[in-house]
Amino acid sequence: MVPTTKLLTTVSLANVVGRYIHTGLFQQEFKQIFHMSEASIDHLLFENHSKSISNHSEVFYSTYNTITPQYKYQKSIFKGEYLNNKTKMEPMLNQCIGDSSNDCSSVSNTRTEPSGTTFVQEIRNDINNLSQKFQYGISRRKYKELRPWITLNNGTVNKDTDFILRILSYNILAQNLLETHSYLYRYHHPGALDWNIRKPLIQKEILEAEANVICIQEMQLEHLKDFLIPFIEKEYDYLYKKRTNNTKDGLLLLYKPKELQIENYVYVEYHQTSTDILNRDNVGIVVKFSLKESPNTFFVISTTHLLYNPKRNDVRLAQTQILFSEIERIAFIENTESGPSYYPIIVCGDFNLQPFTGVYNFITKGSFHYVGKGQTLENRGFMRLSNCLIPSSLLVTDNCQHFNVLTKRLRGVGSEKIMLSSNDSANKTNGEIYNANSEVNEVDVTSRGHQEIKIIEGKSAHFSSGVLTHPFKFSSVYQHNNWRREMEATTNQGQWITVDYIFFTDVEPLNRYTLPTVSECETLPLIPNFTVGSDHLCLGATFKLKKKQIMR
Repeated sequence: MVPTTKLLTTVSLANVVGRYIHTGLFQQEFKQIFHMSEASIDHLLFENHSKSISNHSEVFYSTYNTITPQYKYQKSIFKGEYLNNKTKMEPMLNQCIGDSSNDCSSVSNTRTEPSGTTFVQEIRNDINNLSQKFQYGISRRKYKELRPWITLNNGTVNKDTDFILRILSYNILAQNLLETHSYLYRYHHPGALDWNIRKPLIQKEILEAEANVICIQEMQLEHLKDFLIPFIEKEYDYLYKKRTNNTKDGLLLLYKPKELQIENYVYVEYHQTSTDILNRDNVGIVVKFSLKESPNTFFVISTTHLLYNPKRNDVRLAQTQILFSEIERIAFIENTESGPSYYPIIVCGDFNLQPFTGVYNFITKGSFHYVGKGQTLENRGFMRLSNCLIPSSLLVTDNCQHFNVLTKRLRGVGSEKIMLSSNDSANKTNGEIYNANSEVNEVDVTSRGHQEIKIIEGKSAHFSSGVLTHPFKFSSVYQHNNWRREMEATTNQGQWITVDYIFFTDVEPLNRYTLPTVSECETLPLIPNFTVGSDHLCLGATFKLKKKQIMR
């Protein structure tokens, strides 16, 4: 991080203007500008007050450091939030730069060019233009240069045996959330925050990728119909799941019905009234597809948007346990001697967690020991987690499986209905939900202690063991840093970080939609802007899926 200074000094007005000229005009192509305090250059020097400077030759200003132009906007300000070391400009003590009608004879650097524009006015115009350029605008060409599709695997593709699947994932920033939290965007250009400006930018970026499946988070319900128009014209069909209770946005999954057939799907609601850790309104979608040209080729795609609260990784861990139990049920093929087998799976969305942290490690490594950790899932904090993450009454095992589904598979008897409550009528009509008060003989649904239930010889189900596992072998499409160890980013939460992901198993990635590094993001204007329509960046990947040959 480039250091900023809190030292305020007094210097002569001529020296101030001279330093402005030196750093503001004569650095080649404005590649470096100085860092000022919260007050803008224009406000501080030229438009602060109307007093004449004839009686005063000094003003207060914050000493500067030379930095890249966007450091002021992207490092120190994100969505209007200042870093702790941000300098506040002290009162000007009524010292000011007067307008042209005042006596400016004491300012040796003020002169008139042949055009009649004062030299100081030229400085103001040039700096204003530079600030406007970097804060509000970036060319579409420049953005595309930062975000090419790059090849991950040079393997051959056989159209007869391989299906090419392209998927996008994009948190598009629901307009109602933007307006509810407008203070986060107070340094953005107001025009760039208008939904009618943002919508076509988002649609254009998505449509240009020509994906088979598109997973969108924060799709506002009242905007859905209008948003879908160009996608319906391109012959996409869709599923939509609003977040629970009095929320206005949700998840949208678009797909090409000419290529893909939905075999099964479920809307996942994380909000469960039986436990505080699952009292949030986040949701997920899990879909089992088949190929139209190869009907016995199946794969599963899921999208979700987990809780935002940065301090509650325990909630995100519990939500992931619920999501994976649904993915496990939908993606299961059969039990083999080496264990259960599953269809290829792709999981994407806004997980609101950073790479290599607790929940990320659970997803990519298959297990996580949470008992005794704090709510951040680190080895510190006052609210230490017990061995019980979610209640056994939900009948979701510590291996992210539905107990009833598991016993049905292994014993061949019983019910495959699940325990999770749901407000969604589609789930209820599918017969997948049954009353949580139904008789459960083997599991003590009131216990918070560790339970091990033997199902068959050598196969047991665990509840409240303090350790979560899952049966998948997920990898991330993105490696989160480049060969120089520079971190990638998908959004800015006080700093540029990654919170959006595409995870996969049993499919071969061919290429991906490049994410910029943190240093590259710091050269970008605030997002959303007039090129990027959201406060997140879109993710994308292409996979090779082997077609299953029909047995004759």
